[in-house]
Amino acid sequence: MEVKENPPRRTALIWMGIAVIGIMVIFLPGIVGMDGFEGGYAVSVAGVLIFLTGLIAGLLYFKLAKSVDSIIRSENVLAHWTYTPEQWRQYTEEEHKDNAAGKWGLFMLIAGIAVVVGIILAIIIGEDFLLIALIILGIIAVAGLAAFFSTVGSYRYNKKHHGEVYITPDGAYFNRQMHIWKGLGNRLEEAFFDNERNGLPRLSITYSALAAYKRNYWTLRIPVPPGEEDNARSIANRIGQTHLQSGNYI
Repeated sequence: MEVKENPPRRTALIWMGIAVIGIMVIFLPGIVGMDGFEGGYAVSVAGVLIFLTGLIAGLLYFKLAKSVDSIIRSENVLAHWTYTPEQWRQYTEEEHKDNAAGKWGLFMLIAGIAVVVGIILAIIIGEDFLLIALIILGIIAVAGLAAFFSTVGSYRYNKKHHGEVYITPDGAYFNRQMHIWKGLGNRLEEAFFDNERNGLPRLSITYSALAAYKRNYWTLRIPVPPGEEDNARSIANRIGQTHLQSGNYI
């Protein structure tokens, strides 16, 4: 990936193209002479929906593209790392193993809670055991599918794209994805250099973002190329000192 490449900008242009198509659809009935009461109004309304969807999505992606540019072209870039095919393959396999362990551990927790709740409901209600069992099995199935597809999706994405990262004090652009821990309700939770493992060491950054009535948490694990260990430790310190007061960095 070259520095000049910005995938969100390309996506934004596609959505803006869809918005233009929506404008054409709005005026299509008048152009072809379609009567409004014979479907013309419906076509125009569909065009308005297409236009608004394309416009909103395009503006959001342009904003994301601007954030990407601010990172990859910033004078505050702390590191720009690329990886050999073997290094990236090793990271992909290790990340898949860790990601799967975390997701399936969460699935087992959800499944266990669902079973306990189901047993309690069955005892309290004293009837409709089959309905309760079906509901619990449905919850477990949905949780299992979510864990499976999220794990497999991340694995396939990492295998498809050869990784590269730009790191700044306020965010990172890693493997064509933005991670921001400053502004818009985002908050850095932890940053540290993880060298206590086999394989490539990692720069581990946990951050959160507001979502409805709670905070969602993400952990970004960036592989550190050989020879960059001291720099990675310095980056963790810099990020932590910039955004943390509790000292959750090392």
